[in-house]
Amino acid sequence: MISPLPAPRIDTVVADPVTGQQVRRTDYAGTVWYGGRPQMTGGMVMSRGGAAQITTPFWLPDSHVYQPGAAADAEVQASAAVQSSTEYGQILEVGAALAEDPQNSGALLVYMAVTAAARVPFGVAYRVTVICTPQALQSPVG
Repeated sequence: MISPLPAPRIDTVVADPVTGQQVRRTDYAGTVWYGGRPQMTGGMVMSRGGAAQITTPFWLPDSHVYQPGAAADAEVQASAAVQSSTEYGQILEVGAALAEDPQNSGALLVYMAVTAAARVPFGVAYRVTVICTPQALQSPVG
């Protein structure tokens, strides 16, 4: 079970330092829980789970919808950090990209891939930054 919980998305228009052209910068952030989100009971965190190899990517729930050709010119950067782990947890790789939405052919969404070894539930704080032309968005900012 993968449960992404987004923080508020930040959208800005900035000048490209090389060309001076205006570009859209979108910062996505939040926490993703692998193995379910732990529950608080009487001031204690209740969690049970075993060791897991984490490799399943997830779609950012607050992703903008991007034009089909936007991936070629977009810059995408991702980072992640262990936010919550019961005993041990290691993040080995982190990546993000624009890819075709499986429910909306032709439209692109942001997805993130975390490769980790951990005991679940495992909480990962994530941040993804997408820089693209302002025209790369398929739908209005919302």
